[in-house]
Amino acid sequence: MEVSLKEFHREVRALELLVAGGGAELPERVESLKTFDPYPDIPPALLNAGHLATYGIVAGMIQPFDATRLEKPATYLVAAKGPCRYRDEQGNIERFVLSNDPNDRDKEVEEVRDHVRIAPNSVCFVTLEPEFHMPAYIGARFNLMIRDVYRGLLVGTGPLVDPGFSGRLSIPIHNFTTREYFIRAGEGLVYFEFTKLSWLNDPLQAPPAWLPPKIDNQPPFPGSKNRRKSIDHYLDEATGGGPPQNAIGDEIAKLRKYADDAKRLLRIYSVAGVAAAVSLLYSGWSLYSAAQQFVQSAQTEMRERAESADDAIIELRNNLADAQKRIAQLENVPQPAPRR
Repeated sequence: MEVSLKEFHREVRALELLVAGGGAELPERVESLKTFDPYPDIPPALLNAGHLATYGIVAGMIQPFDATRLEKPATYLVAAKGPCRYRDEQGNIERFVLSNDPNDRDKEVEEVRDHVRIAPNSVCFVTLEPEFHMPAYIGARFNLMIRDVYRGLLVGTGPLVDPGFSGRLSIPIHNFTTREYFIRAGEGLVYFEFTKLSWLNDPLQAPPAWLPPKIDNQPPFPGSKNRRKSIDHYLDEATGGGPPQNAIGDEIAKLRKYADDAKRLLRIYSVAGVAAAVSLLYSGWSLYSAAQQFVQSAQTEMRERAESADDAIIELRNNLADAQKRIAQLENVPQPAPRR
Protein backbone atom coordinates (compact mmCIF):
# COMPACT_ATOMS: atom_id res chain seq x y z
CA MET A 1 0.00 0.00 0.00
CA GLU A 2 1.15 3.54 -0.72
CA VAL A 3 1.54 5.87 2.26
CA SER A 4 3.04 9.31 2.69
CA LEU A 5 6.81 9.59 2.82
CA LYS A 6 6.59 10.82 6.40
CA GLU A 7 4.50 7.83 7.48
CA PHE A 8 6.78 5.45 5.62
CA HIS A 9 9.90 6.80 7.35
CA ARG A 10 8.13 6.42 10.69
CA GLU A 11 7.53 2.73 9.96
CA VAL A 12 11.17 2.23 8.95
CA ARG A 13 12.49 3.85 12.13
CA ALA A 14 10.11 1.70 14.20
CA LEU A 15 11.50 -1.43 12.51
CA GLU A 16 15.07 -0.32 13.24
CA LEU A 17 14.19 0.06 16.93
CA LEU A 18 12.59 -3.39 17.03
CA VAL A 19 15.66 -5.01 15.49
CA ALA A 20 18.05 -3.08 17.74
CA GLY A 21 16.11 -4.20 20.82
CA GLY A 22 15.68 -7.77 19.65
CA GLY A 23 19.02 -8.94 20.98
CA ALA A 24 20.43 -10.14 17.63
CA GLU A 25 23.63 -8.37 16.59
CA LEU A 26 24.44 -7.62 12.95
CA PRO A 27 26.85 -10.56 12.36
CA GLU A 28 24.29 -12.99 13.76
CA ARG A 29 21.50 -11.59 11.60
CA VAL A 30 23.63 -11.65 8.46
CA GLU A 31 24.77 -15.23 9.07
CA SER A 32 21.45 -16.71 10.18
CA LEU A 33 19.48 -15.16 7.29
CA LYS A 34 22.15 -15.65 4.62
CA THR A 35 20.41 -18.69 3.13
CA PHE A 36 17.12 -18.57 5.01
CA ASP A 37 14.43 -16.24 3.71
CA PRO A 38 12.61 -14.91 6.79
CA TYR A 39 9.72 -13.59 4.70
CA PRO A 40 8.82 -16.30 2.18
CA ASP A 41 5.46 -14.66 1.53
CA ILE A 42 7.24 -11.80 -0.23
CA PRO A 43 7.09 -12.93 -3.87
CA PRO A 44 10.21 -13.20 -6.09
CA ALA A 45 10.09 -9.84 -7.83
CA LEU A 46 11.49 -6.31 -7.72
CA LEU A 47 11.27 -5.32 -4.05
CA ASN A 48 9.18 -2.31 -3.15
CA ALA A 49 10.62 0.22 -0.70
CA GLY A 50 8.99 -1.43 2.33
CA HIS A 51 10.31 -4.91 1.55
CA LEU A 52 13.68 -3.41 0.58
CA ALA A 53 13.89 -1.69 3.96
CA THR A 54 12.85 -4.89 5.72
CA TYR A 55 15.63 -6.99 4.21
CA GLY A 56 18.08 -4.08 4.44
CA ILE A 57 17.56 -3.80 8.19
CA VAL A 58 16.56 -7.29 9.36
CA ALA A 59 18.98 -9.31 7.19
CA GLY A 60 21.67 -6.62 7.43
CA MET A 61 21.69 -6.35 3.62
CA ILE A 62 22.70 -2.64 3.68
CA GLN A 63 24.95 -1.36 6.48
CA PRO A 64 24.69 1.26 7.70
CA PHE A 65 21.07 1.59 6.64
CA ASP A 66 19.80 5.16 6.17
CA ALA A 67 16.01 5.54 6.02
CA THR A 68 16.35 9.00 4.42
CA ARG A 69 17.84 7.30 1.34
CA LEU A 70 14.44 5.71 0.68
CA GLU A 71 12.33 8.37 -1.02
CA LYS A 72 11.05 6.45 -4.03
CA PRO A 73 8.77 3.42 -4.34
CA ALA A 74 11.47 0.87 -5.23
CA THR A 75 15.01 2.31 -5.07
CA TYR A 76 17.63 3.10 -2.43
CA LEU A 77 19.97 6.06 -2.98
CA VAL A 78 23.64 5.33 -2.29
CA ALA A 79 26.40 7.89 -1.82
CA ALA A 80 30.10 7.75 -2.72
CA LYS A 81 32.46 7.55 0.23
CA GLY A 82 35.77 5.74 0.51
CA PRO A 83 38.88 5.02 -1.59
CA CYS A 84 39.03 6.84 -4.91
CA ARG A 85 41.37 6.33 -7.88
CA TYR A 86 41.88 8.03 -11.23
CA ARG A 87 44.58 9.30 -13.59
CA ASP A 88 44.99 13.05 -14.04
CA GLU A 89 45.57 14.79 -17.36
CA GLN A 90 49.31 14.09 -17.11
CA GLY A 91 48.72 10.36 -16.58
CA ASN A 92 49.63 10.36 -12.87
CA ILE A 93 47.58 8.11 -10.56
CA GLU A 94 45.63 9.98 -7.88
CA ARG A 95 44.95 7.98 -4.67
CA PHE A 96 42.87 9.36 -1.82
CA VAL A 97 39.85 8.75 0.40
CA LEU A 98 36.61 10.53 -0.46
CA SER A 99 34.97 11.48 2.83
CA ASN A 100 33.09 14.29 4.56
CA ASP A 101 33.70 12.78 7.99
CA PRO A 102 36.06 14.98 10.08
CA ASN A 103 37.21 11.89 12.00
CA ASP A 104 38.68 10.40 8.82
CA ARG A 105 41.14 13.29 8.60
CA ASP A 106 42.64 12.31 11.94
CA LYS A 107 43.35 8.73 10.89
CA GLU A 108 46.71 7.72 9.49
CA VAL A 109 45.33 6.80 6.10
CA GLU A 110 45.60 8.16 2.60
CA GLU A 111 44.89 11.79 1.83
CA VAL A 112 41.24 12.67 2.54
CA ARG A 113 39.21 14.89 0.21
CA ASP A 114 35.57 15.90 0.42
CA HIS A 115 35.08 15.89 -3.36
CA VAL A 116 36.51 14.42 -6.54
CA ARG A 117 36.76 16.16 -9.91
CA ILE A 118 35.62 14.13 -12.92
CA ALA A 119 37.67 15.68 -15.72
CA PRO A 120 36.36 15.92 -19.30
CA ASN A 121 36.74 12.69 -21.26
CA SER A 122 37.99 10.70 -18.26
CA VAL A 123 37.11 7.81 -15.97
CA CYS A 124 37.22 7.76 -12.17
CA PHE A 125 36.75 4.84 -9.78
CA VAL A 126 34.83 5.66 -6.61
CA THR A 127 33.79 3.51 -3.66
CA LEU A 128 30.20 3.39 -2.45
CA GLU A 129 29.49 4.20 1.18
CA PRO A 130 27.65 1.19 2.66
CA GLU A 131 28.64 -2.42 3.01
CA PHE A 132 26.38 -4.89 1.23
CA HIS A 133 25.63 -8.31 2.69
CA MET A 134 23.52 -9.88 -0.03
CA PRO A 135 21.47 -12.92 1.02
CA ALA A 136 21.59 -15.88 -1.31
CA TYR A 137 18.05 -15.08 -2.48
CA ILE A 138 18.44 -11.38 -3.44
CA GLY A 139 20.40 -9.68 -6.24
CA ALA A 140 20.88 -5.98 -7.01
CA ARG A 141 21.53 -3.57 -9.84
CA PHE A 142 22.24 0.14 -9.83
CA ASN A 143 22.36 3.19 -12.06
CA LEU A 144 23.22 6.87 -11.85
CA MET A 145 20.82 9.51 -10.66
CA ILE A 146 18.83 10.92 -13.57
CA ARG A 147 20.55 14.28 -13.07
CA ASP A 148 23.95 12.77 -13.83
CA VAL A 149 22.54 10.80 -16.75
CA TYR A 150 21.48 14.09 -18.35
CA ARG A 151 24.90 15.52 -17.58
CA GLY A 152 26.33 12.89 -19.90
CA LEU A 153 27.99 10.75 -17.22
CA LEU A 154 27.95 6.96 -17.45
CA VAL A 155 28.45 4.27 -14.83
CA GLY A 156 29.46 0.66 -15.34
CA THR A 157 26.14 -1.02 -14.58
CA GLY A 158 26.50 -4.27 -16.49
CA PRO A 159 27.46 -6.65 -13.67
CA LEU A 160 24.82 -7.89 -11.27
CA VAL A 161 25.58 -7.53 -7.57
CA ASP A 162 25.33 -11.26 -7.05
CA PRO A 163 23.37 -12.98 -4.32
CA GLY A 164 25.83 -13.89 -1.59
CA PHE A 165 28.17 -10.93 -2.18
CA SER A 166 29.49 -9.30 0.97
CA GLY A 167 31.61 -6.14 1.05
CA ARG A 168 31.89 -2.69 -0.46
CA LEU A 169 31.54 -1.83 -4.12
CA SER A 170 33.74 0.38 -6.28
CA ILE A 171 32.37 1.58 -9.60
CA PRO A 172 33.75 3.47 -12.64
CA ILE A 173 32.26 6.85 -13.52
CA HIS A 174 32.84 7.86 -17.15
CA ASN A 175 32.70 11.48 -18.28
CA PHE A 176 32.51 11.55 -22.08
CA THR A 177 31.68 15.27 -22.20
CA THR A 178 33.80 18.40 -22.55
CA ARG A 179 32.75 19.67 -19.11
CA GLU A 180 34.12 18.85 -15.67
CA TYR A 181 31.85 17.59 -12.89
CA PHE A 182 32.32 17.10 -9.18
CA ILE A 183 31.20 14.25 -6.91
CA ARG A 184 30.97 15.19 -3.25
CA ALA A 185 31.37 12.78 -0.38
CA GLY A 186 28.05 11.75 1.15
CA GLU A 187 26.06 13.07 -1.81
CA GLY A 188 23.68 10.64 -3.47
CA LEU A 189 25.24 9.11 -6.58
CA VAL A 190 23.50 5.87 -7.65
CA TYR A 191 20.09 4.29 -7.13
CA PHE A 192 19.99 0.59 -6.20
CA GLU A 193 17.14 -1.77 -6.97
CA PHE A 194 16.85 -5.20 -5.36
CA THR A 195 15.21 -8.28 -6.84
CA LYS A 196 14.24 -11.39 -4.92
CA LEU A 197 15.01 -14.71 -6.55
CA SER A 198 12.74 -17.71 -6.65
CA TRP A 199 13.73 -19.52 -3.46
CA LEU A 200 12.80 -22.44 -1.20
CA ASN A 201 13.85 -22.48 2.43
CA ASP A 202 15.18 -25.50 4.23
CA PRO A 203 11.97 -27.03 5.68
CA LEU A 204 13.86 -28.06 8.84
CA GLN A 205 14.98 -24.51 9.62
CA ALA A 206 12.64 -22.32 11.68
CA PRO A 207 12.55 -18.52 11.61
CA PRO A 208 14.41 -16.81 14.47
CA ALA A 209 12.40 -15.78 17.50
CA TRP A 210 13.47 -12.16 17.26
CA LEU A 211 12.12 -11.75 13.71
CA PRO A 212 9.98 -8.57 13.47
CA PRO A 213 7.06 -8.11 11.07
CA LYS A 214 7.88 -6.84 7.60
CA ILE A 215 6.94 -3.47 6.12
CA ASP A 216 4.50 -3.87 3.25
CA ASN A 217 3.97 -0.18 2.51
CA GLN A 218 5.89 2.07 0.14
CA PRO A 219 6.16 5.84 -0.35
CA PRO A 220 4.67 7.58 -3.39
CA PHE A 221 6.69 8.78 -6.34
CA PRO A 222 8.19 12.16 -5.34
CA GLY A 223 5.94 14.99 -6.46
CA SER A 224 8.94 17.17 -7.27
CA LYS A 225 9.90 14.73 -10.02
CA ASN A 226 6.54 15.23 -11.73
CA ARG A 227 7.22 18.93 -12.22
CA ARG A 228 9.88 18.15 -14.81
CA LYS A 229 7.81 17.66 -17.93
CA SER A 230 10.22 17.87 -20.86
CA ILE A 231 13.73 17.01 -21.92
CA ASP A 232 14.69 20.67 -21.59
CA HIS A 233 13.61 20.70 -17.92
CA TYR A 234 15.84 17.72 -17.20
CA LEU A 235 18.78 19.24 -19.09
CA ASP A 236 18.38 22.64 -17.43
CA GLU A 237 18.50 21.04 -13.99
CA ALA A 238 21.44 18.81 -14.87
CA THR A 239 23.70 21.10 -16.91
CA GLY A 240 22.31 24.59 -16.48
CA GLY A 241 21.08 24.67 -20.07
CA GLY A 242 21.35 22.51 -23.16
CA PRO A 243 22.79 19.06 -23.73
CA PRO A 244 26.46 18.40 -22.92
CA GLN A 245 28.94 18.20 -25.75
CA ASN A 246 30.50 14.84 -26.39
CA ALA A 247 34.25 14.97 -25.82
CA ILE A 248 34.95 12.33 -28.46
CA GLY A 249 33.02 14.30 -31.07
CA ASP A 250 34.86 17.43 -29.99
CA GLU A 251 38.22 15.70 -30.41
CA ILE A 252 37.16 14.37 -33.81
CA ALA A 253 36.14 17.91 -34.85
CA LYS A 254 39.57 19.16 -33.74
CA LEU A 255 41.29 16.40 -35.69
CA ARG A 256 39.24 17.24 -38.76
CA LYS A 257 40.24 20.89 -38.42
CA TYR A 258 43.88 19.88 -38.09
CA ALA A 259 43.52 17.68 -41.17
CA ASP A 260 41.88 20.50 -43.17
CA ASP A 261 44.64 22.90 -42.10
CA ALA A 262 47.25 20.35 -43.10
CA LYS A 263 45.62 19.87 -46.52
CA ARG A 264 45.48 23.62 -47.06
CA LEU A 265 49.14 24.03 -46.12
CA LEU A 266 50.01 21.09 -48.32
CA ARG A 267 48.24 22.73 -51.24
CA ILE A 268 50.08 25.99 -50.57
CA TYR A 269 53.38 24.19 -50.31
CA SER A 270 52.54 22.17 -53.41
CA VAL A 271 51.81 25.28 -55.48
CA ALA A 272 54.95 26.95 -54.17
CA GLY A 273 56.90 23.78 -54.86
CA VAL A 274 55.61 23.56 -58.43
CA ALA A 275 56.47 27.21 -58.99
CA ALA A 276 59.93 26.66 -57.54
CA ALA A 277 60.38 23.58 -59.69
CA VAL A 278 59.30 25.48 -62.83
CA SER A 279 61.65 28.31 -61.93
CA LEU A 280 64.46 25.85 -61.35
CA LEU A 281 63.76 24.08 -64.62
CA TYR A 282 63.67 27.38 -66.47
CA SER A 283 66.94 28.47 -64.88
CA GLY A 284 68.50 25.13 -65.71
CA TRP A 285 67.24 25.26 -69.27
CA SER A 286 68.59 28.81 -69.68
CA LEU A 287 71.95 27.72 -68.31
CA TYR A 288 71.95 24.69 -70.58
CA SER A 289 71.06 26.82 -73.62
CA ALA A 290 73.80 29.33 -72.77
CA ALA A 291 76.31 26.51 -72.36
CA GLN A 292 75.22 25.01 -75.66
CA GLN A 293 75.68 28.34 -77.41
CA PHE A 294 79.09 28.77 -75.81
CA VAL A 295 80.17 25.31 -76.91
CA GLN A 296 78.86 25.85 -80.42
CA SER A 297 80.67 29.18 -80.66
CA ALA A 298 83.89 27.64 -79.37
CA GLN A 299 83.54 24.75 -81.78
CA THR A 300 82.97 27.17 -84.68
CA GLU A 301 85.96 29.30 -83.67
CA MET A 302 88.23 26.28 -83.34
CA ARG A 303 86.97 24.93 -86.64
CA GLU A 304 87.80 28.25 -88.31
CA ARG A 305 91.20 28.38 -86.63
CA ALA A 306 91.91 24.80 -87.70
CA GLU A 307 90.99 25.64 -91.29
CA SER A 308 93.29 28.70 -91.17
CA ALA A 309 96.09 26.56 -89.78
CA ASP A 310 95.58 24.03 -92.57
CA ASP A 311 95.80 26.79 -95.19
CA ALA A 312 98.97 28.13 -93.58
CA ILE A 313 100.51 24.66 -93.55
CA ILE A 314 99.62 24.14 -97.24
CA GLU A 315 101.15 27.53 -98.10
CA LEU A 316 104.31 26.70 -96.16
CA ARG A 317 104.55 23.36 -97.93
CA ASN A 318 104.23 25.07 -101.34
CA ASN A 319 106.86 27.64 -100.43
CA LEU A 320 109.19 24.87 -99.26
CA ALA A 321 108.71 23.00 -102.55
CA ASP A 322 109.52 26.15 -104.56
CA ALA A 323 112.63 26.73 -102.48
CA GLN A 324 113.78 23.19 -103.05
CA LYS A 325 113.29 23.56 -106.84
CA ARG A 326 115.32 26.72 -106.92
CA ILE A 327 118.12 25.09 -104.96
CA ALA A 328 118.19 22.18 -107.40
CA GLN A 329 118.27 24.54 -110.39
CA LEU A 330 121.13 26.48 -108.91
CA GLU A 331 123.12 23.27 -108.40
CA ASN A 332 122.78 22.30 -112.13
CA VAL A 333 123.91 25.65 -113.58
CA PRO A 334 127.56 25.33 -115.00
CA GLN A 335 130.07 27.44 -113.17
CA PRO A 336 132.15 30.01 -115.28
CA ALA A 337 135.83 29.22 -115.75
CA PRO A 338 138.17 31.15 -113.61
CA ARG A 339 140.05 34.00 -115.16
CA ARG A 340 143.76 33.79 -115.80
